[in-house]
Amino acid sequence: MKKHIAFTQDKIVDHYNETAQNYEQLYLRAGWHDPLKCAELAKDVTPQESIESSKVLDMGCGTGLVGFYLNERGFKDITGVDASSGMLEKAREKAVYTDLVELFLGKPDTFPNQYHNAFDVITASGILAEGHLDIKVFDEMLLALKVGGHAVFATRTMYLSMYGYEDKMKALEESG
Repeated sequence: MKKHIAFTQDKIVDHYNETAQNYEQLYLRAGWHDPLKCAELAKDVTPQESIESSKVLDMGCGTGLVGFYLNERGFKDITGVDASSGMLEKAREKAVYTDLVELFLGKPDTFPNQYHNAFDVITASGILAEGHLDIKVFDEMLLALKVGGHAVFATRTMYLSMYGYEDKMKALEESG
């Protein structure tokens, strides 16, 4: 667990490629329920009759835990993006994603055009954390969401203020 916070942004891909094989065993044993909670909240904010047809973007999909739980709840059109090819290999094994793409998040200026205004729901579990993504990822979420869409993410409460996420969310809310 200590190793998970002992890397910098320039080493994040190497870290996740290295931990991909044991990632789920480690974090599920530690009681990490964020992927399940993201899927449950995504279902809660999506009208029942729209779940199967909703387009979901799972940002930082990792090994595919959120996608697995989304699929269990009826979501069928799930795109996963992650910077780690090792994590994407594990996600592919779950056979719940319609598309899996290697993508380094946090760069809204180069966020793929095909993802602009394309998703009803965005999920993110584990990307708003120490050594991970800064507030620019919220700009990518807004680029990807359709009008009226929902972004569902999990992070530690302390990270909201520690990394400026709370201030960014307030600014976005104030701007409409």
